[in-house]
Amino acid sequence: MLRTSLLCTCLFALGLSSAPAAAEEALDFSGTYRMEGKGFGPNDSAYHGTCKLALEGRVYAVSCFNEDTRHTYVGKGLAEGDTLSIFIGDELKGDHNSVFTGEYLVVYRRAADGRLAGTWVYAQGPAAGSETLTPLR
Repeated sequence: MLRTSLLCTCLFALGLSSAPAAAEEALDFSGTYRMEGKGFGPNDSAYHGTCKLALEGRVYAVSCFNEDTRHTYVGKGLAEGDTLSIFIGDELKGDHNSVFTGEYLVVYRRAADGRLAGTWVYAQGPAAGSETLTPLR
C-alpha cells in the first residue's frame, strides 16, 4: 500500500513539474499584414488590403483596410494558442446598416511561416469566405 501511494505521489509530482513545460507559450499576433480573401459564393470577387493587429492587454485591437471597397473595418479579437478570432465591422456605417454591430466573425490559424489562414462569416446573412493575412516584413 505504501509503495502504491508513493508511486502515485511521484507520478502526480512529475505531472505537475511537466505542466509548465507542456504549456504553450502565448503567441503574439501583433503586426501589419497583407490581406487577401474571397467569398465562397460563385459571384464573389476577390479582395485585398492591409490589417493591423495590436495586442492591448489580452485583447487585440484590429483595423483592416479593404482596398477594393475603400472601407476600413475595425474590431476586437482574442487568441488562444495558434488561433486568433476577431469580430469586425465598417468603422463609418457598417456594410448593411447604420450602426456598427460587429458584422463579421473571422477565425484564423497561424502557420509556421507566420501567415494567418482563416474563414469568415457575415453575421446578418449567408455570406462566408476565406482570408489570408501575410505578415509584412
